[in-house]
Amino acid sequence: MLKLGLGKYRKIVVLIALFLVFDVGVLGMTFLISNQIAADAVSLNLAGEQRTLVQQMTKSALLLQDDATQGTIDSTGKSSFSELDELLLTADRFNATLEAFHEGGKVLENGAKVALTPQDDVQAGAFFAQLEALWLPVNAELQKLKAQKSKNPDLGPVLQILVADNLNLLSISNMLTNRMEVISASRAQNLRIIQIAGITLALVNFAFILYSFLGQLRKSDAAVEVAQRETENILRTTQDGLFLLDTSFTIGTQTSQALGRILGVPDVAGKNFLDLIRPMVTPKTFDTTQEYIELLMRHDVKEKLVASLNPLDCLEINTPRPNGAIDTRYLNFSFNRVTHQGKVTHLLVTANDITRRVRLERELKESERKVQDQMGMMVHLLQADPRLLQDFLRSAVQGLDEINVALKNASGEGFTRAIEQIFRIAHRMKGDANALKLEALGDALHAFETVLSDLQQRKSGSNEDLLPVTVRVKSLYVQLHAIQDTLARIVQVRGVVQVEPPKPAHDPEIANLPFVRQWKGFVQQVAERNGKHAELSYQGMDLDKLDAPLREALNSIVNQFIRNAVTHGVEKPAERRLRGKPEAGRLSVYVSDQGDGMVELSFRDDGAGINHESLRAVAVRSGRMTAEAAAAAEPRALVSLIFEPGVSTRETADEDAGRGVGLDSVKAMIARMGGRVRIGTTAGEYCHFRVQLPLHTMQQSVQTEEVREAA
Repeated sequence: MLKLGLGKYRKIVVLIALFLVFDVGVLGMTFLISNQIAADAVSLNLAGEQRTLVQQMTKSALLLQDDATQGTIDSTGKSSFSELDELLLTADRFNATLEAFHEGGKVLENGAKVALTPQDDVQAGAFFAQLEALWLPVNAELQKLKAQKSKNPDLGPVLQILVADNLNLLSISNMLTNRMEVISASRAQNLRIIQIAGITLALVNFAFILYSFLGQLRKSDAAVEVAQRETENILRTTQDGLFLLDTSFTIGTQTSQALGRILGVPDVAGKNFLDLIRPMVTPKTFDTTQEYIELLMRHDVKEKLVASLNPLDCLEINTPRPNGAIDTRYLNFSFNRVTHQGKVTHLLVTANDITRRVRLERELKESERKVQDQMGMMVHLLQADPRLLQDFLRSAVQGLDEINVALKNASGEGFTRAIEQIFRIAHRMKGDANALKLEALGDALHAFETVLSDLQQRKSGSNEDLLPVTVRVKSLYVQLHAIQDTLARIVQVRGVVQVEPPKPAHDPEIANLPFVRQWKGFVQQVAERNGKHAELSYQGMDLDKLDAPLREALNSIVNQFIRNAVTHGVEKPAERRLRGKPEAGRLSVYVSDQGDGMVELSFRDDGAGINHESLRAVAVRSGRMTAEAAAAAEPRALVSLIFEPGVSTRETADEDAGRGVGLDSVKAMIARMGGRVRIGTTAGEYCHFRVQLPLHTMQQSVQTEEVREAA
């Protein structure tokens, strides 16, 4: 069955159909009534003619009567027989018309035959009956007269009846004519009513059509405006470059606002895409791009099969800057088909500036490579003999220094000699590095040799020719310093492992000792006052077994360390979450007998560690150092400041910190008892105090030392 698919236009189509039905109905009724009015007009004319025929017959009869008394010549010069023929002819016409009124038929009117329909009106029928009743006697006599065919017919009976009924015939004929006029006027009135009603209904229907059409048009316009506004908002706010590409490679009129910024062309609408990218790509890439787009435009080629062939997936664009530098960007163009009835009509192209992503990917790969190199280097460093490593590093740095001296003398005739000297040094360093399995450094030196090998082919060179050598030497310095730093960390870790005695297994009963409960309660007090969370754990010996002076000193020191750790070290819960730490800071306390007459207190927190830069600022602010001295100060000198009186990194003083007297008192107590303190810290990870006190007190200066430990 035929489906029209009218959709939202169904109502309008129905109203238009009704409008046409009304029009056809009105036209049909008008046609029918018009035909009836035309027939009534004929009937009216013939009815009037009947009245005229009655008058003519009466006149002819009277003339015949006069002719009969006065002679055979009538007033017109015709014989009475001519008037008799005229009378009979008029009678025949009257009789034929009367019969047509009664039964229908064709009669003469003004010399032409017209059709006459029988009258169905009751009053007109009654008039016809009366007229027929009066006419029958007259017609009978006339037929007799007509049948005589005599030169001297007897006109007496005809004249007697005709003259006698003349007025009645005229009267009934007039009434019949009037009735016919009334019937015709009534039908004309009906026609006007029907026409007015039809026109009114048609106008009402047209008004509905107009209202519905305008309403639908308003809705459609509103929907179009909303869609257009949404499209404009999308194209204005999206960070992607969007446009449509037709089969002739022409960019559509609607493009995203970001497209001009991405391509570096202010207005690209209506331009040829291939002409636009031609300056950006190589001829080979240009040809491949054209072929790729043509393949996408073919509906018989599957889109997924050619998606991986996109030559503009990562397009490198180099744009010169005003200062002569080159600005490198990376663009990505992705293509998606737009189809209509199974045919590809356009391609939706999305352009993105992926420069940041490409650089991040390359940086990530470079970082991964460096991490792998460092891990490999650390493994080899752990396996290597420390003395041999130190000898190699010292020799390598000395070799690079000799290369720098040779570079200064490489101008003019000394170019070749300098390159050979540098080559020998680099080759020796590469052999030593490979012997120690420092593969990353060996590869770097091998690449350095390749650069030197190219320069060996020349008899002379300029400073510009030596620029790659200088860059390589700088890179080698960086690698050697990295090895030195890694080696230093390994040495520190080894030192910590050696000086840190093994801790005993955790004893649950120790956690219930009075001094441990007191420390834990103090932790909670300080943490609540500072809006932080912290927990303390203890392992080690029972302090009650120590002498009272030593026990009191340890307890006082731990209390001060707790106050210092919670206020300065442990971060706020939100900050700890961001750093991947538990919300509650962890304070670890361990007291052990070293077996050499010394008791060691180990106090460690997993907070932010000691901030050297804050200490530099405090040193300058307190007048202990100048700005230059503070900037050049070693970490150990800076850390020792925390034990100085009046030094605090907290700007405002409160119950727990800010006056710079807490660690100063710890230092004085340790000095009074003849002990020493070591500090290990890593920014963002922890701070570790290790205090050693003698079992028997003695007076001496306190020693402080910063140790960078492994977390």
